[in-house]
Amino acid sequence: MNNYKIFISAGESSGDIHGANLMRSLLKKNPNITFYGLGKERMNEAGLHCLCDMKTKSLMWLHALTELSAFLRMKKDCVRFFQHETPCAVILIDYCGFNFQLARAAKKLKIPVIYYITPQLWAHGPWRIKKLRKLVDFLIVIYPFEKSFYETSGLPVTYVGHPLFDELDRERRINNHLSMEEKQVGEYIVSLLPGSRKQEIIRLLPLLLRAAKQIKQTIPSIKILVSCTSEQYFSLIRLIVEASHLPAEIIVGCVRKIIQSSDICLAGSGTVTLQIAYYHTPMLIVYKISPFAYFIARPFLTTPYIGLVNILANKMIVPETLMCSNNYSRLANQAIELLRNNQKRHLCIENLRSLMDDIGKLGASERAAEEIFRFLRQETQPVIVKSETNSNDKMI
Repeated sequence: MNNYKIFISAGESSGDIHGANLMRSLLKKNPNITFYGLGKERMNEAGLHCLCDMKTKSLMWLHALTELSAFLRMKKDCVRFFQHETPCAVILIDYCGFNFQLARAAKKLKIPVIYYITPQLWAHGPWRIKKLRKLVDFLIVIYPFEKSFYETSGLPVTYVGHPLFDELDRERRINNHLSMEEKQVGEYIVSLLPGSRKQEIIRLLPLLLRAAKQIKQTIPSIKILVSCTSEQYFSLIRLIVEASHLPAEIIVGCVRKIIQSSDICLAGSGTVTLQIAYYHTPMLIVYKISPFAYFIARPFLTTPYIGLVNILANKMIVPETLMCSNNYSRLANQAIELLRNNQKRHLCIENLRSLMDDIGKLGASERAAEEIFRFLRQETQPVIVKSETNSNDKMI
């Protein structure tokens, strides 16, 4: 088997998880791979030789601005690695702000660039496809509609499915012993999932708590759970919950347990909505934005929906709200209707089940690994040139 030296870069926790699963899938096909790059705990455990400690870093642009000098040093270290080690490929996972910089550096050195889990340009930046075409050799996408979106721009692209479902299946098998939240007779469990980033929590959780308080006034028997995805945000979430004077239980981790226990989830618009859909749990999707930010962003929004499940279904299968103000009453009323109206509730559940039947296939990481090796084999194939003066073929 050929030996491969691969550079791989992931910015945040979700990318770290998917990057680690991709690394393991690649190693199954060829154990003679050495991985270098940027990642966190899961990628390090999978065998990454990390060029920088990423435990406290995020590649989100706003966070990067606060640590600009550190990120410039990190980019410099990566470029130096490209120059001295010349990996056979650079694999980038999401987070275009920083990873585009790495792609540009790799292309200058003629190192093939593969983008796995591409930025959501279809939602808010289609004009950046021109830049992507210049910087990337091969795209591996996780949503079915992305393939045609990028193909129309002439980019080599393949669809493999979402690796989240591999991870959810793995969690289900490992943590099958986790018990569900116990409910009293006639009790509903309403879960609030404000997101995994500090700014999301600050912006969204107070709004969700006010909506939950109104729900409780109408349905006193509800029990409220608040999801805390990381221990580092527990103190922040506790302060916000205490300020609301609403009895709520904060649960760190165990997102699967929270979702499965819930009668309804109130969640931000990110990937967590796919997790909720995986368990066929009714939900409301909320995206909070300032009026000024909405005014600036509105011309660039290219999809009629904000929630991934609605985008993937290409119809409104769960209620969603893009908010420029704290209209928590609207959320509360929608939640109460989904809890009490059995017809709407069952329709929502059936629509989620149908969506998961379509897109919730396992094996995305394995398929991505196979596509990467197929690409690398093409890149290393010798070119055979026919000589006009000699019948012998020349290999270059």
